Amino acid sequence: MLLKELEYVRPETVDEAVYLLNTLTDAGILAGGQSLVNVLKLRIGGYSTLVDISRLSELKEIEVSDEDVHIGAGVTYDELIRSPEVAMARPILPAVATRIADQQVRNRGTVGGNCCYNDPTCHFPPILTALGATFIIRGPGGEREVAAEDFFVSYYQTAIEHGEILTTIRVPRQRPGQGDGFAPLSAGGTDVLNIITGASSVQLSASGKVEDLRLVVTGAGERPMRLASVEKSLLGTDGESTALDTAFDALDVAMFEPPEDVHASAEYRRAMVPVFARRAVEQALSNARRGLNE
Repeated sequence: MLLKELEYVRPETVDEAVYLLNTLTDAGILAGGQSLVNVLKLRIGGYSTLVDISRLSELKEIEVSDEDVHIGAGVTYDELIRSPEVAMARPILPAVATRIADQQVRNRGTVGGNCCYNDPTCHFPPILTALGATFIIRGPGGEREVAAEDFFVSYYQTAIEHGEILTTIRVPRQRPGQGDGFAPLSAGGTDVLNIITGASSVQLSASGKVEDLRLVVTGAGERPMRLASVEKSLLGTDGESTALDTAFDALDVAMFEPPEDVHASAEYRRAMVPVFARRAVEQALSNARRGLNE
């Protein structure tokens, strides 16, 4: 199906883009277009005008400081993968981007777009929530910051209000003794569509005990969910198999309300939550231990 007739504008700055979104009738943002264009073709939803922000240099910046990694919302997956600074500061980020679809999609799709689309199959919502990322949003009233746990609201919904634009994602830099993990269950054995995804970040003490742990799953409900009971159970342990058995055996999968579709039943998704959440923790622990020994 072809696109319906649309107006198209390309602003020169983020502030101009914000102005256009707040003055034009029924205007929407076009960044990489990997999800939006398909939605428009299917006539599921649409806009009268597309505001193209794909060439705004401010949204394409990657900056790494001693504390944080700043990723512009318009940075493509491929640009993230090819950044040596990000690979050094938070290696899980390019590792996750590498798993997305194929090279054609990675050339066009953006990190910000993946987050704003907020499909439960998307790669970045779970890992950014696990990493404790912060989202910087600009609107007519200026900038505001939203924690990842508050940014992802529900299916295809985020904390971005009408007339606002996501400009930057700020991720804490990886510290010594810290490791991250990402474990998706993908339909057909590829990462094109993730049914359940586990994502985790672990901080170990010098003696190898779990000091801090963030464990997140997507595909089990309407937003990325932290598994607080597992996090609490593993604190102070060495993260070995016995501790993991205790933590995950006690997880009540009945609390999850996953969707049901042609790819998997709700019952199957519930059963897979502890499996892939545990894999994410095991990866994070392995990476953290490697960091302690380097």
